[in-house]
Amino acid sequence: ILGIIHYYRSVPYNNQHTNEKKLFGDKITHMKEGEASSSSSYLYPPQEAYPFVIDYNPNDNDFQKSNSPKVIEFYDPKCGACQAFKYNYIEVAKKIKEDKPTVQFYGVSCEVYKSLCDEFGAKRFPTILVFPQSNNDGSINKDDGIVVPKGTGTIYFVSARLMKALRTKEEIERDRVDSSKLAAGI
Repeated sequence: ILGIIHYYRSVPYNNQHTNEKKLFGDKITHMKEGEASSSSSYLYPPQEAYPFVIDYNPNDNDFQKSNSPKVIEFYDPKCGACQAFKYNYIEVAKKIKEDKPTVQFYGVSCEVYKSLCDEFGAKRFPTILVFPQSNNDGSINKDDGIVVPKGTGTIYFVSARLMKALRTKEEIERDRVDSSKLAAGI
């Protein structure tokens, strides 16, 4: 078998239970009725991923309310490929934030937020969508999401794919002009 196998621990999410307080970064929030509370429902608990990857929470960590460029991984916590990709995603987030510190990385558990995953068309896992720009109010157009294949490459190749997808319109135009000059021998 080629590749790296990551051991996945099943530990309660922040060792808390439904309707108890949970610590997320430096914020304390209450879990809502029906929210899953164990790590078997989430891949990115704060003690492992914060501040690089944030597990989606509509109350405190809603990517649909952020004006920053964003990368969103839709995952099924029971998916072996998602579990194996978890630590790579965190490393990719660290690497990209070095060059683009405003980019936010989110993980969305499709076990907990199935309707959101359906809304964004996440049928296979993991699905990675990039939104280089938001609307003025922070909302995003679902059709503007750029699907970035996880692929079988190293962290370097996944980072390169994401950096390409995160380019602004100005960067794309500059790259187009630069490549046309190169082709013309200027």
